[in-house]
Amino acid sequence: MPRFFLVAAIATMGLFNYAQYQGWSLFADDAGAQQVRSPNAARALHK
Repeated sequence: MPRFFLVAAIATMGLFNYAQYQGWSLFADDAGAQQVRSPNAARALHK
């Protein structure tokens, strides 16, 4: 049984990585719609 879960996990991760490479997304319109922080926000935190 543990071997089955290992194979299933590797297959799932492989499929996910292939989908990301192809540009597929589960959240097609929402994935990149909003920017979380401004580009300068990261610079402001590092003093």
